[in-house]
Amino acid sequence: MADRTQAFDQLTEDYRRFRPDYPDTLLERLGEHVRAGDRDSWPTPWLMLDVGSGTGISTRALRRVFGPAPRVVGVEPGSAMRDTAAGSKDEGAEFVDGRAEEVPFPDSSAVLVLAAQAVHWFDRPAFYAEAARLLAPGGTAAVLNNDRDWTADAFVDAYEGLLEEYGDDYRRDHRAYDTVGEMNAADGLADATESSASWTRVLDPEGFVGAALSSSQVAAVVRNIGERRTRDALASLLAEHFPDGDVRVSYTTRLYLARRQD
Repeated sequence: MADRTQAFDQLTEDYRRFRPDYPDTLLERLGEHVRAGDRDSWPTPWLMLDVGSGTGISTRALRRVFGPAPRVVGVEPGSAMRDTAAGSKDEGAEFVDGRAEEVPFPDSSAVLVLAAQAVHWFDRPAFYAEAARLLAPGGTAAVLNNDRDWTADAFVDAYEGLLEEYGDDYRRDHRAYDTVGEMNAADGLADATESSASWTRVLDPEGFVGAALSSSQVAAVVRNIGERRTRDALASLLAEHFPDGDVRVSYTTRLYLARRQD
């Protein structure tokens, strides 16, 4: 695809229906970190930017964590994803067109810049520099990732193997980079930390297949071997590992936080 920002436009409906949310413990940690940086100089209302917001899953999570007072804006370049998010009219969030490396807001205007399930699509050093530009002193840069845990789950191990065999040079460790080090290396950001939470998502078989088909990795498998073979391969995995019904998928969610320096 020539423009990677439109990569999910054909997957929007499955993405909206089937993508998971994020653990409350990490969302609470995010809230604590933002509030701990509170400064008298911060603009009012607080501006919170969710960069690469997709259909607004993480944007709506920010509204739940912080309540009605802040201005919460999802920044999303994918036109179908953005239209789906904006059309939901959920809890007062706004959605604007923009790329992670060039977000259309002024210097020092935000108290939070979040990338949830999206930073691996970005030019990461450019994004962290942009986050530092956008943040007021004391503000929070945050990265939030839901990662399937193949080390804890034979089914996930087999599923990742399927993606590696038939995908486009897919590697299960594609997000295994030093996020803490990258954030600390950005001029203006400091004190980066990592927190994690392990959890299990339970779906029915239809829900799992829908979630799989919402991913760019499975979209590549479909392009390479066709939708029928892809569905048959997924059904075979489910029948082998979950003959009695419910599909259980192990996840580790990681939250990375850094502070905008004065």
